[in-house]
Amino acid sequence: MRKFLLITMMVSVVLTACKKPENAKPAAGSLPENNITKPSPQKTEAEGVTPATSTGTSVGSMMPAYKVDLLDGKTFDVNAERGNVVFLNLWATWCGPCRFEIPELQKLHDEYAAKKFKVVGVSLDESGKDTVQQFVTEQKMTYPIALDPEGKLANIFQTTVIPTSVLIDRKGKIVWKRYGAVSVDSELKQALDEALK
Repeated sequence: MRKFLLITMMVSVVLTACKKPENAKPAAGSLPENNITKPSPQKTEAEGVTPATSTGTSVGSMMPAYKVDLLDGKTFDVNAERGNVVFLNLWATWCGPCRFEIPELQKLHDEYAAKKFKVVGVSLDESGKDTVQQFVTEQKMTYPIALDPEGKLANIFQTTVIPTSVLIDRKGKIVWKRYGAVSVDSELKQALDEALK
């Protein structure tokens, strides 16, 4: 019975999303968790705003401006990615579900890179570039990794849940969003196929 409970607890930990550890200090410039709210619903076309022109992080909205430094010293600017399909993944090295999804993300990146698709991992780690680089090397992650210890993307996404991921089409519109670990299910596959057309 004890083994069954232990296995059940381990599976539930892997399948649920991470929250920042209680003992971790809030990043400078980020909102405390209790002040982060879910975004208000986007207006519909019937209310006079088309989802393709509204800005926010709901599916159907245009991805807000976001610029961040990558591990390799280059800059990632989501606005400069128009024409590409981008899978933006908010994660941290200390997050179990984030570690769980890395092979899926690597496989997506490898499989669709030739079609102007890229996975971009955005690390919330406050431990510094060297720690993240060591983790990336150990996990054999070849997709671009950004460093965002201030949690700017978490604030844009208005989330305390990691991983959180969005799929952005070639025009900059969010076409899919997930809180929690990613698996390549039929919903993601359909959204990816549509975005790559």
